[in-house]
Amino acid sequence: MAPFSKEFIKQARFAAPLGALLLGGASATQAVSQQSTVPLHNHPTRIFSFETANMNPAGTIELDVGTIQTDPSGGVATGNQLYFGGGSYALNDRFSFGLDIHSYQDPTVDPINGSFPDFITHLGALWGKYQLYDSGRVAIAAQASIENFFTLESQLWGGKSNNVLAGSIKAPITFRASNQLQFHLTPSVSVFPDTVNGAQFYGTIASIGAGVSYKPSERLAFFGSVDTPVSGENTISNTATYESTPVWTVGGRYNVSPKVGLEGYVTNGVGYTPATSILTHWPDGDRVLAGLRLVYTPGANKPDTYRGTPNPVTQHQANLQKDGFTLGSADVLEPGTFHFSAWGGQDSNAGGLLSFSPDRDFEIQLAFEQYSDNTTAPGGIVPTTKPRYMVGPKLRFMDQNNGDPFSLSARMLYGRQIESGVGGIGVFFVDLLGSYKANSRMTLNVSPKVATWGNTELAGLGLGLNYAVTEDLELIGEVTPVGMDNDEPTWAAGVRYNFGNSGFSVDANVSNAIGRFGIGTMIAQDDPRVTIALSKTFGTKGVKF
Repeated sequence: MAPFSKEFIKQARFAAPLGALLLGGASATQAVSQQSTVPLHNHPTRIFSFETANMNPAGTIELDVGTIQTDPSGGVATGNQLYFGGGSYALNDRFSFGLDIHSYQDPTVDPINGSFPDFITHLGALWGKYQLYDSGRVAIAAQASIENFFTLESQLWGGKSNNVLAGSIKAPITFRASNQLQFHLTPSVSVFPDTVNGAQFYGTIASIGAGVSYKPSERLAFFGSVDTPVSGENTISNTATYESTPVWTVGGRYNVSPKVGLEGYVTNGVGYTPATSILTHWPDGDRVLAGLRLVYTPGANKPDTYRGTPNPVTQHQANLQKDGFTLGSADVLEPGTFHFSAWGGQDSNAGGLLSFSPDRDFEIQLAFEQYSDNTTAPGGIVPTTKPRYMVGPKLRFMDQNNGDPFSLSARMLYGRQIESGVGGIGVFFVDLLGSYKANSRMTLNVSPKVATWGNTELAGLGLGLNYAVTEDLELIGEVTPVGMDNDEPTWAAGVRYNFGNSGFSVDANVSNAIGRFGIGTMIAQDDPRVTIALSKTFGTKGVKF
């Protein structure tokens, strides 16, 4: 198996004169602009998994995590999902190296030869990227990766395999038409085994990709790409044969802060690493997947926010950064701050929450909870009463404490039962968190939220009131009308006492919701139950990136 076949060399010949044309044009043209020292203000180094010749500034650490998935209504459960993430470091302005991982484990949404086979691909990739040339107008880079399928399994691939090696070579070329507009051309070779377990596999795939990126402002970017095989086959059809199909991606990025960007995509691809970027979703590559990627570029030399120097938080404002009983807070913990809470109540409900804010306007939440086992809750829509986790980011878009008319955040959580083999279907939960501080004592909260697990879909509109009787004592009331697969509203009411500026608080509430977090806040039981919670916030001088 030769990575560079005669067909590929023949197909790739056109790249040489095109590169010469671009270089010749660049020599007579002034450089478009200098790169910003804030990485997210530049054009993307990668469009989902499509490589460009752009590089991050020296010293940049870029971390990312995300998921793409098929339409949940198009198949069983919540559809097919690819989870991915990784990190990279720019050793200097011309060389970066990184690690990518991706994980996919689902039966197909559409049949292959009349059945719905499982595909499992858990892999990691080490890669390096070097910029060979940059005139300001034109840039050329080279990237190489070595990759390992820790698990590779499907009946179409002869069962299960471990530690299957793959790799790739890419030579992206970027033409900067203006500060706002760039065009990208990327010849690539992805090398996979010809067979695994005696069954056909992808072999060597050579491709040519084209992309475009447009940045109308520092905070906003749009991009798209198409990558087409010129030799080899990148798609498994519905008859289990291998075919060639273009891989396409369209998306955009919005910078929540100068360090945190949120990207949205639609694509037919099913690979995030450099080698698997040429693979389409099974079968045929005609299913559209949509998803999100969170990008974080820590660094003390970057601005924290687009709102200027933040005002110091008052003790009351710090208290309001804690979530309510069934509604989240639109405020975000101060940078470097940890928050831990634990609760327990009637009907076996118990849980814990760990939140951390690595930077302004960005919080990560990890919750463990066992929902109420009260039999009056509708069993058909309760995911499970076994312990489960939920994890995800909260991003703040508006901050009333620093000049905006109200505060607005979004939270995206994914959860699954911890105990394997029982009720392990994933749960997605998304809510918008809005708050308006009417005066120094009263805060009004509004929270649209949706959740889905299996074939169950719930939507709710949370409404809440927080009234500070004193700086330490808060009265909290919440109600959430619910629709779609449930129509019973949930509610909660209680008190919270904050022990001065110690970071400790205790609250007690009565509620008909089966849980305090995620989908449990939208499922009601007939019997009200009491819950007690203890919380601790670890200052505002913790670990800040």
